[in-house]
Amino acid sequence: MPIWKVTTQGPKRIAETKLRGEEMLEEKLEEWIMKDPSLLGEPLFIIGRQVIVPEVKDRIDLLALDPQGNSVIIELKQGRLKDPVDMQGLRYASYVSKWSYEDFESQAKKYIGKTDDPDFNFNGLYEQFCAKEDIREVPSINTDQRIILVGSEVKEKLGSVALWLNEHDVDIKVVEIEFFKEGDSVLLQPHIVVPVPVGRFSRTGARRPGDGIRPWVVDGKIWHLEKKCGPKIRDMLLRLDDLIQDNFDVDGPMWNQRIYVSYKIRGHNWIYVNTYQSALVLDIHASTGNFEEKELAKRLGVQVFDKKESLSEKIGLPSSVTVGDEGEGSAWIKLRIKEDFDLDSTAFLKFLKEAYESFPG
Repeated sequence: MPIWKVTTQGPKRIAETKLRGEEMLEEKLEEWIMKDPSLLGEPLFIIGRQVIVPEVKDRIDLLALDPQGNSVIIELKQGRLKDPVDMQGLRYASYVSKWSYEDFESQAKKYIGKTDDPDFNFNGLYEQFCAKEDIREVPSINTDQRIILVGSEVKEKLGSVALWLNEHDVDIKVVEIEFFKEGDSVLLQPHIVVPVPVGRFSRTGARRPGDGIRPWVVDGKIWHLEKKCGPKIRDMLLRLDDLIQDNFDVDGPMWNQRIYVSYKIRGHNWIYVNTYQSALVLDIHASTGNFEEKELAKRLGVQVFDKKESLSEKIGLPSSVTVGDEGEGSAWIKLRIKEDFDLDSTAFLKFLKEAYESFPG
């Protein structure tokens, strides 16, 4: 689809530019994606460029993580996307599937240039990335693998293969990029061609959201109290709600989200309460420098949360806390509370009051 520029003389079609004609090499496209990965239509946390795969001594163009914890193999090709590139992406995904947390941490260190920095915190950076996408319960890394293929023209055979893989639950995306020239400026127009885009009218006549499809929208309170929380955790959530509403000037609770219940101060999120069968996980927004992890754990009588534990180990942990710096004077305190946690303790209420007073919004 061409791009048109509206001028005083009427619409003017902008000339399409061929990749080779303008000497836009694969390397240049890599740089643009590194600077703004949303060019590929989604948020991505880039952790590697020209990543060596030891098993085959080959290189992945770009390696990234998405907000769901999946590793993302990004392969870019100059000109037309041809047949072997899909097999190349699948091969890389199979190798990366075996990588551990430490492999990703090591790769991120190299990419960011922190190889010799003992204070480098890979998990902290990934948590910040997830927080920007409004994900408070940070997922385990490399839970699954995805492939994104990028080029200026998709060959029919490759498109057919990619579509078949996508329909059979292999997470592969093909992005076709058109280049246009206007004077000395180059314009890019990405198109996601696989998976096939959904038409804007595809929901016309379908059931409205909430008609049994999203019960948390119909009645979020019932959803969280009866569907997500176990009996003891349900009582704790109700007690926590009383505590917050009795002591603080907040808007909430907002029940209409699938994963969490939230409270706002002056229109900005202060606390997310992520609900589970056997725990509540509180993400509390505060100013940087007001809370030290070990001291806060001691005050509340909980453990320091180990960010490197596996998901199953995290679920089995007792009540715990971690403090993460989000930058720009903002911090998130993650407090995981189990049935043994005393919500009525003086220490907990004092902590909430300090967090409320330090709210940066």
